[in-house]
Amino acid sequence: MAKKAKISRGSWCLTFGMERPLSLEQVVKLLSAFNYDGIEIAGFLGHATLDLYSTKQSRKGLVDLCSSHNLEMVGYAPGPYGDFGKWPWATGSDEVVKEFSKFFDDSLQFCVDTQINTMRVDPGNFGPLARDADYNAVWDRVVLTFQRQAEQAANVGVKLLWEPETGQIFVKPSEIVKLMDDVNHPNLEIMYDMGHFQAIVALGHNQVQPVETLAGGQVEMIKKLAGKIGHMHVCDSDNNTFANAFGTHLGIGKGKLNVEEILGAVIETGYEGWWSVDAIPMGPETIEDTYTDIFTLRDMLGRLIK
Repeated sequence: MAKKAKISRGSWCLTFGMERPLSLEQVVKLLSAFNYDGIEIAGFLGHATLDLYSTKQSRKGLVDLCSSHNLEMVGYAPGPYGDFGKWPWATGSDEVVKEFSKFFDDSLQFCVDTQINTMRVDPGNFGPLARDADYNAVWDRVVLTFQRQAEQAANVGVKLLWEPETGQIFVKPSEIVKLMDDVNHPNLEIMYDMGHFQAIVALGHNQVQPVETLAGGQVEMIKKLAGKIGHMHVCDSDNNTFANAFGTHLGIGKGKLNVEEILGAVIETGYEGWWSVDAIPMGPETIEDTYTDIFTLRDMLGRLIK
């Protein structure tokens, strides 16, 4: 396989939904044993939360744990939607925005202290947007906040990655493209998750009417986002949702996606970043998928990357 095709997995894949969630240390050891190149770190559900890793010494210990198991720390995912909706900053009060801003600042400092160079962000609210909300005002707040966050992160060498999910607001295909165009900052790119984007482009899941889908599916969406994809989450999907919140993320080959075609479309855009296998829902089979997916993905990328 080409050297630049590095494969990682998010530590969250082995947490919620599992009868016995794995600790972060257990995930590190598992991914190392399965010969992954890197790990994305969850900042929630008992993994690398800001409370558990509150000091530079504790953060250095996390760096040492990963490096001693030959894993690069690929990215950091703070608690999504303002720590699972605690601070819905896109529509919240000034006080909510202030509280979330501190959470963002602290999460960014975690990245600096651990030398992680990418961090996940989202528009801060579970969707869809309420019908009585001022669409334009909320849109402008998200655009301005993303611009400010992107600039702030750029100043400390951290790339921000927006991961569109159908649990959010502004997840119609045209909205995703327009939001990126309006933000127009080189330090904000898309975290393209194949499971979430299947729910976006094929199911029109959780959208405010009228529903917007793409006849050309994910390949069409990828072309619209060419040059703006900064990180990949790879999975299969059965064209369904989990808990009416997210598109399903299955082991490669267990769903209905032409995974290799989608990967090829991403590669054609010039993408050369990480490939991270993802999972929703999580369960005992996730451990099996963690093992088998890396071989399947390596084989596919070996054929596709020249």
